[in-house]
Amino acid sequence: MLQLKDQLHTFLRCGIGDGNTALFWYDYWAELGPLHLLFGTTGSRSLRIPLTATVSRAVTNGHWNLPPARSDFAETLQVILSTTTVPTSTSGADVYLWRLSSGGFGPSFSSRVTWERLRVATPMVPWHTVVWFKEEIPRCSFISWTAFLGRLPTRDRLISWGLSVPPGCALCSLADESISHLFFLCPFAVAIWTRFCGRYLASRPTSLADIVRLCQQLSGPHASRAVIVLKLLNQVIIYSLWRERNTRIFTGVSSTQEAIFRRVDRAMRDRLLSLSRPTASAPSPSLLELYFWFLDPYS
Repeated sequence: MLQLKDQLHTFLRCGIGDGNTALFWYDYWAELGPLHLLFGTTGSRSLRIPLTATVSRAVTNGHWNLPPARSDFAETLQVILSTTTVPTSTSGADVYLWRLSSGGFGPSFSSRVTWERLRVATPMVPWHTVVWFKEEIPRCSFISWTAFLGRLPTRDRLISWGLSVPPGCALCSLADESISHLFFLCPFAVAIWTRFCGRYLASRPTSLADIVRLCQQLSGPHASRAVIVLKLLNQVIIYSLWRERNTRIFTGVSSTQEAIFRRVDRAMRDRLLSLSRPTASAPSPSLLELYFWFLDPYS
């Protein structure tokens, strides 16, 4: 608990008013930081202030009241307090201040600012917009995200962990199961992707990186909106193939390629039908109409 409080002091300060709320030893109210970190376990005894005391305990008759300094730390504290405003009842309540984006401190807390300062920033991955976009289906985007991270427990990964599992693809049994094979190279997956080739997809993708490239380079009428359909289609196909793979492994029940295609088609229609249509001021095909172009490249 103390370690958590110590980390919190990086983002939290305390502005002293009447001194009745701020903890003398544990809050960051003096320039020296939390005093318990400076004085250690003997601080309470040397300054004659209990560990649970508030800052007001160090004030008597409107003046700071500490015993004579017996260490360099105590002497430094007294020097700092000599230029620190003494808490009074007319100064209002103590105020906790949170780290701002500018680096200073203010009375309002922002989870976004705090998170940005807590997290370790890494370069943005090129596939983030293929996974996260407002038209996504959450259950599908999660599986897609896990696939891009290489974290799906495909059989090649299970074997690398030392588990004794058959290496063959659960959908075709023609090659070892991996993310690339399962979603793009397996004949079962190839058959699903081929159904959508034509106007926007000249050929089926062969890897996750290929999907990113296709989304970045998609051209043709209404390409900026068609790329939304392509990203959603990628996620729905990956989700449907992963679900079919698990069903075969854990229940022994198999679906045909046509059944999987219809499952993908139904999910795409339901999601795109729920999205708003273009406005009259900017006429263009709806996302659902663009999806029909994937199904019928000559429409």
